[in-house]
Amino acid sequence: MKNILKIILCVLVCYVTIGLGWITKDVIIHENVKDGIAVLGYHGVVSDKEKKENYVSNPYFMSVSQFEKQMKYLAENNYQCLSMKEVENYYHGKKEISKKAVCLTFDDGYKNFNTVIKPIIKKYKLQATNFVIGYKTNNPLYLQKEDLKNDQYVEYYSHSYNMHHIGHLPYKKKIETMTIDEIKKDFEKNKGLVSTDYFAFPYGVSCQNAQDYLKSSSVKLAFSYNQNRHMTRHDKQYLLPRYLMFSNMPFFLFKWWVE
Repeated sequence: MKNILKIILCVLVCYVTIGLGWITKDVIIHENVKDGIAVLGYHGVVSDKEKKENYVSNPYFMSVSQFEKQMKYLAENNYQCLSMKEVENYYHGKKEISKKAVCLTFDDGYKNFNTVIKPIIKKYKLQATNFVIGYKTNNPLYLQKEDLKNDQYVEYYSHSYNMHHIGHLPYKKKIETMTIDEIKKDFEKNKGLVSTDYFAFPYGVSCQNAQDYLKSSSVKLAFSYNQNRHMTRHDKQYLLPRYLMFSNMPFFLFKWWVE
């Protein structure tokens, strides 16, 4: 019995040590890279009731009250909210930004982007980018082709036509299996729906074939996910980091990330 307790204690100590080391690493990275832009990556936003009833265990769907609290904070604290073109100009040294610079991005093109998120963006006079999955525009739960109209608050770009997964669970990331020619054809399919000037990788995952294609394409910037770090001019043009925003994240963490 004593040996079992010792083993359990050792395992707990290891987990705590690893956890503290991970947190310390993230804090150091964040504190050392405060210059640049906090690029925030969201997915869906639903009503508080719907969050509790249908999406309580889904970390990618945020409640409207939580999301609006974050947007209100950005507006009331005079954050500079950037469009993709402004991010591109910053990256190439053509634009200076304030210490409070953020870029709001949303992945997948859910229907609630236009019905729930966009009214809040307009209310606080912010700007947002939605990265749309092309083939999903035939699904009523997602934005349709007629919904993809740019205006002063929102622009729509490519999240691939269909490079996310193959088959059923467990999903295999399709982008990692594709040839350069297959990736090129996927981009061409999306051109009739949204601009491919800017691109967000499916699952935030890149691969060598994708990098090789992007370098020969007209894509200007591409985004992945890399937590706890601002995007800077020193990052790779086709592998720019974003913060993955998740439901029920503590508000102090949101403020720390955007500071």
